[in-house]
Amino acid sequence: MGQKLRGEADYDIIAVEPASCPSFTRGTYAYDFCDSGKICPLAKMYTLSSSFIPSPIHAGGLRSHGMSPIFSELYDQKMMHAISVEQTEVFKAAQMFARVEGILPAPESSRAIKAAPPHHSNS
Repeated sequence: MGQKLRGEADYDIIAVEPASCPSFTRGTYAYDFCDSGKICPLAKMYTLSSSFIPSPIHAGGLRSHGMSPIFSELYDQKMMHAISVEQTEVFKAAQMFARVEGILPAPESSRAIKAAPPHHSNS
């Protein structure tokens, strides 16, 4: 992102979030509590609301209602974009990655794997 902000590169930066906690793609950019207990200070972020409770079957990530204020500002300034992906599709991508690469990725990393464009070799 630093290179993009300085005009040195034009990367396509994609936030890949779980469809069950879609703070960027379905949230609002507003001041909200950073925690569900409403004890922490307010921060401006993309949020589903501090009263949001994700599905109990959501298995990946922090189950948070809001995004980082820094990422939220970058998203609001259109320096990056976001997509949401379904958990079952993420796990399928992780299984395929594990079979091919021999590495079992974490759920958060698996979202990026699911969203990555397919690579086609010319060899």
